[in-house]
Amino acid sequence: MGVRVFVKKLIYFKLPHIPNFTRARQYDKTEVPASMLAIKENEILANHSTFKIGGPAKYFTVVESKKELIEAIDFAEKRNLPFFVLGEGSNILYRDKGYNGLAVKIRIQHIKAQNSEIIAGAGLPFSKLIMESVGAGLTGLEWGMGIPGTVGGAAAGNAGAYGHSISEFVKNISVLSLRGGGSAGRQIKNYPVGKCDFIYRGSRFKKSDNREIILEVGFNLEKGDQEKSKKIIQGVLEERRNKSVPYPSAGCVFKNIIIDELKNKEGFLKLIPREKIKGGKFPAGWLIENCGLKGRQINGAKIAEEHANYIVNAGGAASGDVIKLIGLCKQKTREKFNLDLEEEIVVM
Repeated sequence: MGVRVFVKKLIYFKLPHIPNFTRARQYDKTEVPASMLAIKENEILANHSTFKIGGPAKYFTVVESKKELIEAIDFAEKRNLPFFVLGEGSNILYRDKGYNGLAVKIRIQHIKAQNSEIIAGAGLPFSKLIMESVGAGLTGLEWGMGIPGTVGGAAAGNAGAYGHSISEFVKNISVLSLRGGGSAGRQIKNYPVGKCDFIYRGSRFKKSDNREIILEVGFNLEKGDQEKSKKIIQGVLEERRNKSVPYPSAGCVFKNIIIDELKNKEGFLKLIPREKIKGGKFPAGWLIENCGLKGRQINGAKIAEEHANYIVNAGGAASGDVIKLIGLCKQKTREKFNLDLEEEIVVM
């Protein structure tokens, strides 16, 4: 039996399923009746992972407002437990041994569109944000349709595709800062885009010492045409279908190579086809494939045949199997290309 903690509170109304592109609906948290925060024991993290890998978290809860988030943190701190925050569990690998603390799933899903700006809760699925922005007559994020995960996770990791990154469209990010320690040290901070320290597939919020939890993200978009946006999205989804893998994964395992940041740039350029360089980046998947690793399998974990920068759970994969394949990719690319691959996914 899980431990249930009942607390009266206000929560954000969840967005409904949107079968078509309609004008964005706006919700006010004060319109919604009170509910209860539930904390479970021994929740299997594989059930909250796109990899479908991971052991039990000692405690697990879902929070739908800032107030619930603070109560979850109080629960952990009063018991001297570590805790971590997750969204939809994409771009992360949980260990099979589980987590001896509190896993907090963010489901803060409010959204508000006004003029060319849109504000979205950290737990809103990124694809829903795109649908709502198009429904509000805004354009700019269509390239991201099909990227798994939440708005908060996408912002923290500076998610991107097809030559774009989310940082191009972020106006500001609101966080709950825990840097002060204890309840007295908590405060809400608002970072303009210039203070978010965005880099390729990263930000200040993805650093290992981060003590700030994203609550919501504000975006600056442009007025657009819904029909044109729908055509762009259809093209993006079709291209993604052509590259899709048939097994659970966490997306691209490694960051692509930023050519101008290489210490051995000239030597590396002699080893690769330059026509593969797009936007100053070279695909890590090409390197892995040309090390002869595509299709390599360790137990249930496999380097995808369809895309060498994907490691998939082909059936019963353990976290250790994935970690061994990650190590193998790094070893072989270092030997052949004198290059150190850097992980894009987070290993707990």
